[in-house]
Amino acid sequence: MKKFIAFTIVLVLGFCLFAQGASETAAAPEIAFSLKTITNDAFQKAIADSVEAAAKAAGAKFTLVTAGQQTAVSMQVSQVEDLIAKGVDGIVLSPMDSKAVIPVLKKAKDAGIPVVLVDQTIEAGNEDLYISYIGTDNFNAGKVAGETVAKLLGGKGNVLIVRGANGSSAGDERVDGFKAGIANTQIKVVGEQPGNWANDRAMQVTENMLQANSDIQGLFTASDVMLNGILTALDNAGKKDVKILSVDGSDDVKEMIKDGEVYGSMAQFPDVMGEKAIELLMGAIKGTLDVKSVPKYIDSGTMVITAETL
Repeated sequence: MKKFIAFTIVLVLGFCLFAQGASETAAAPEIAFSLKTITNDAFQKAIADSVEAAAKAAGAKFTLVTAGQQTAVSMQVSQVEDLIAKGVDGIVLSPMDSKAVIPVLKKAKDAGIPVVLVDQTIEAGNEDLYISYIGTDNFNAGKVAGETVAKLLGGKGNVLIVRGANGSSAGDERVDGFKAGIANTQIKVVGEQPGNWANDRAMQVTENMLQANSDIQGLFTASDVMLNGILTALDNAGKKDVKILSVDGSDDVKEMIKDGEVYGSMAQFPDVMGEKAIELLMGAIKGTLDVKSVPKYIDSGTMVITAETL
């Protein structure tokens, strides 16, 4: 009888420990982050690191999925569909295309999976599909860059623009802002083409634009990730004194600014994006956050980096 009682106690204790372990495992939500790529893109890598660190600090399981290429929009959509089917508890998304991800975000909403957007947003009118969009005020970043170029050139001259990828809200807003920054000057945009966030493409389109309009004094690019290609094209064309403004504030561009190859870059703050995104998602998952009270846009901040402010 004593052996039976002892055996029963061991079984009960074992079951309790198993139940406790299962409960702890179940209590750890899974948060996934979907973005274009972290390969050769220091800024996207910084956001991914920030989201991962914040998720793990909050006790969540973290999953990273990348589309693999800067313009692989359909791959991103497919990967988010897989995350929904898998049943993740929350999604952080940096949408590569402002329209293409809308159908899959509707699926996430139907599945009860909260979503926070970072760095890039989606087409207006679909704010019910996400808790909030956390990112740089891209229009303002571009506008400050435009105003800076206008001041450098004395309000006149010719400039080129290397855009991001077609359909990218962040890239479009930065370029629109830049044009607003030079609007009341005699500065002319004599060339404008998408570099697709890639150095090889950026070099090619810069070369094409220089062949058509070699008399330029300034250049604006939507991201630091395209600067190496742009600088190669300018060097090959013998253009040495072009005032270049970019967006991101990456470690690589800081070295270019130090060396005098680039005048300045609009710095962004990926740590703010990652930390705030996880804070909102964890609150939504645990039910401690009133999602309706969260503003649909949270500015993560920006500032211009030059040799003087480096």
